[in-house]
Amino acid sequence: MKVQFYILGLLMRYGPQHGYRLKQTVEEEISDFAQIKLPTIYYHLERLKESGYVSATSDKDGNRPEKTVFSITEDGEKYFYLLLKKIQREELSLELPLDGAMFFRERIDKNEFSVTIKKAKLTIESKLENLIARRDSTLQVIPDIGKSNAQAIFNHHIYHLQAELEWLKEQEKELRD
Repeated sequence: MKVQFYILGLLMRYGPQHGYRLKQTVEEEISDFAQIKLPTIYYHLERLKESGYVSATSDKDGNRPEKTVFSITEDGEKYFYLLLKKIQREELSLELPLDGAMFFRERIDKNEFSVTIKKAKLTIESKLENLIARRDSTLQVIPDIGKSNAQAIFNHHIYHLQAELEWLKEQEKELRD
């Protein structure tokens, strides 16, 4: 559902696209906040086509191989708005990996758990640094129509990573005390 939602939205925003260009756009504009496996885009394009949500035409440019160009249909636009409403009604559901270990912390060696917290902290710091760099580079290339929305999404993820980092620092301090 999520992949189809993004594909339809991109076709609405940018008009007809071939599959490879859609993959590039997903990678450049969406991959930082949506867990979409790029190889699945072609699978979903075919499902959308079979459902009548996108149409496909062949395009040949000179000596280059023929490409299939996908366009959103009227039914596809209706489906996009149905998915959009569904996504807006979804509740946030967090399942953070360390919470299970934290719940049974008395069963874990203190030194071992300290190493786990340090590794998690380093991972989050790296993700945060990469996300900030990616935000800066993405905002330079993203079209104006999506720039402020992309900024808000990047900030949303940055705030979550910062909160997770603060929590890990608290746990690290508690383990030292």
